[in-house]
Amino acid sequence: MKKVFRKEMKYPISILDFCRLRKRLECFVKPDPYSGDIGYCVRSLYFDTNGDRDLFDTLDGNLQKRKIRLRFYPPSVENILLEYKCKSGNDVLKRSIKLSKEDALRIAGGDYRPLMGLQEPLALNLYTRLMTGGYHPKAIVEYKRLAYIYPVSNTRLTFDSLVSASYATGSFFDEDPGLIPVMETDLGVLEVKYDHFLVGILKETIEEVDALVQANSKYAQSRFLF
Repeated sequence: MKKVFRKEMKYPISILDFCRLRKRLECFVKPDPYSGDIGYCVRSLYFDTNGDRDLFDTLDGNLQKRKIRLRFYPPSVENILLEYKCKSGNDVLKRSIKLSKEDALRIAGGDYRPLMGLQEPLALNLYTRLMTGGYHPKAIVEYKRLAYIYPVSNTRLTFDSLVSASYATGSFFDEDPGLIPVMETDLGVLEVKYDHFLVGILKETIEEVDALVQANSKYAQSRFLF
């Protein structure tokens, strides 16, 4: 199991504003090894209860929010993760389990029994939550991500664009899952993540968008797509 505890802030900004910001950021940060200069694709399958409890926690502005999702990085299916993300204000704890494609296919179809065979506490925790909470697949969300890293405080900056979604949850691993744009094509989301503090030089660089910090859930946006 991989476990990450961080601070997280999100800023919806235009692609043009990000390009301007990017020129200054690249004086200090460097591309994530998996991102390079062109970025990579992220696809997630979100699960929720029959009554959409996790969705309404976000919509109601509750301090405590939780999300359960499968995630991989098309076109590769070598690294499939089941993630459990818990957020309290700007504090985020994300735990993940790497899955085989066979197990991921069963879980994506609503069969959570493969989790019982995994020798990890998180797997049993998620199996219990998924079953007792009446969770089932709700939406696919995909986007293009540019990622940058800065060594102090394990800082990571990402910019997500071309955010799209589909309710055809059975097509999660398909080459074409029938995605429809969620956001305007000229908009994206800048995410700033760090362990303890954001260094001054980066804080000053992004302060022009600091006033725009807000909850920005791609999952919540996807649920209102149709």
